Amino acid sequence: MFSVGELEDIRCCYLEMTRDELDIAVLAKLSCGIHLSANTSRSRKREQTPRKAHRTEFFYHGQKICRDTFKYMHCIGQDKLNAIIKHYKESGVTPRVHGNKKRRPHNAMKAEDNIFVAHFIMNYAEAHGIHLPGRVPGYWRTDLKLLPSNCSKRKVYNDYCIAVSNTTRHPVSLITFRRLWRETVPFIVAMRPATDLCWFCQKYQDKISQAANRPDAEKAKLHRIASEHINNAIKERELYQKLCADTKISRPNELNVGCHAPCSYNGLMHYSMDFAQQVHYPSNPLQPGPIYFKTPRKCAIFGVAIEAIPRQVTFLLDESVQTGKGGNCVISLLHSFLENYGLGEKHMHLHADNCAGQNKNSYVMWYLLWRVLTGRHISIKFSFLLTGHTKFACDWCFGLFKRNFRRCKVDCLQDISDVVKSSSTSGVNIPCLTGLEDGSVLVPMYDWSTFLNQYFRKVKNIKTFQHFNFDENSTGVTVKEYSDSGEHFQDLLKVNITDLQPRAMPQQIQPKGLDVKRQWYLYKEIREFVSADKQDLVCPLPDVAMPQVNDADDSDTDDETAPSLSKHGGGRGRGRGRRRGLP
Repeated sequence: MFSVGELEDIRCCYLEMTRDELDIAVLAKLSCGIHLSANTSRSRKREQTPRKAHRTEFFYHGQKICRDTFKYMHCIGQDKLNAIIKHYKESGVTPRVHGNKKRRPHNAMKAEDNIFVAHFIMNYAEAHGIHLPGRVPGYWRTDLKLLPSNCSKRKVYNDYCIAVSNTTRHPVSLITFRRLWRETVPFIVAMRPATDLCWFCQKYQDKISQAANRPDAEKAKLHRIASEHINNAIKERELYQKLCADTKISRPNELNVGCHAPCSYNGLMHYSMDFAQQVHYPSNPLQPGPIYFKTPRKCAIFGVAIEAIPRQVTFLLDESVQTGKGGNCVISLLHSFLENYGLGEKHMHLHADNCAGQNKNSYVMWYLLWRVLTGRHISIKFSFLLTGHTKFACDWCFGLFKRNFRRCKVDCLQDISDVVKSSSTSGVNIPCLTGLEDGSVLVPMYDWSTFLNQYFRKVKNIKTFQHFNFDENSTGVTVKEYSDSGEHFQDLLKVNITDLQPRAMPQQIQPKGLDVKRQWYLYKEIREFVSADKQDLVCPLPDVAMPQVNDADDSDTDDETAPSLSKHGGGRGRGRGRRRGLP
């Protein structure tokens, strides 16, 4: 009658129907074969008897089929078939309506109980919330009410149960409590643990939180100071974003990273520079247990970002070629970037954070003025983001690198360079080795402080200002506290401008390399964690005899234990640690 394929096609057609559509289809079929008359209709009997049961015949396309085939075709069971037949006897071919529709379940929550939950959460946030002015770390919304990071939803729910136990209200379950939280008060969240926040913001946040019962004048003063700080931070951030957007639009498409002649591009270009936390190698994503307590070889990281492309040149400084992280190091790396990777712009705007020992010092200011007076730029502007609000393009590029670094096995500097290069599919990070494991120098460091000190005098009150402007027609710097503040001029040149020699360069600083004790430590403690083919490159056998160790220093340690943390920079740890990663 019906082949297997035909039955499957019919069944699939009914499977695609909704519940209501299937009910109507089955009711229509039943109306053709159900017998609902009061008496029987037997043709061979003269007298018909009262019908004891209603008989139902099943048809499909005019052919009579059995009940099981009918159920299989329409994807229903016996219980549903009985329910549909019962509905047909009572209401005919009409849609079925569930008996509980428009009927409130006996266990449903009352609206008053739900409102009580929402009000409790809001009152809890008012009492325990953190009023952090300005940016909220980890969130883009600005209308959030933040609970302390230890206030989980389970903890708030437990406090809710204690509060509702003293009333006649019915408590909700934890699942319902979480659902009501999401639906009614999504703007109340528990703050994630954060680092590197603005200390000024946190300090005044605590003062504002503790000033609930103080006079209104005192509270207004605290809010005014905090708001002024936030407004200044927003202005500096808007200036940074505007510069990035403008230079991205104005940059010619053919202008890319590379070696360009000074002042060959008649336009403005924006750069950002910063240090990242140092990394250690060898590094294994599986992290063998013993190496956690040891101090592997260190590699410092410095980046200069070009937001208009976007690209960042990431300098990798092995500890064997490091000469410190002061002004000389920063200037030398910046000079190498501008000479080998810069775009040859006439006007440069540079952004950095407020680290006085590295970026915000007179040496860097002297160098920028020296570049202008020697014809390498027409004008240079140097701006600093406010402390605690210094997230910019460099941190994005460092984040790409660190995320990839944690997943890759690293044995040597070349491996780190490969990790930097593969940290993004579009090639955002460009690695640059400043030296090799054996102490060979690829990017020389110069004694800029001594060289420039003979030409310039120090900038007064340098920490007070955030903006510094250098121009070829001026022998000093124009300083401003904020982007919309008044300008002040300071003359820095203490010799005749003709005494400046454009081609003169400072004396090169030779790195000291690894001391003997450090070489032997790497050889004895770290060498086993390096791949066999790179052990002689990263942790070679020192040429100098191992220094003598006092019995008192070695009495509590052996070859398998970690070195004293006080002798090797306090260990690595798992957290962010010191931001600058000083050795």
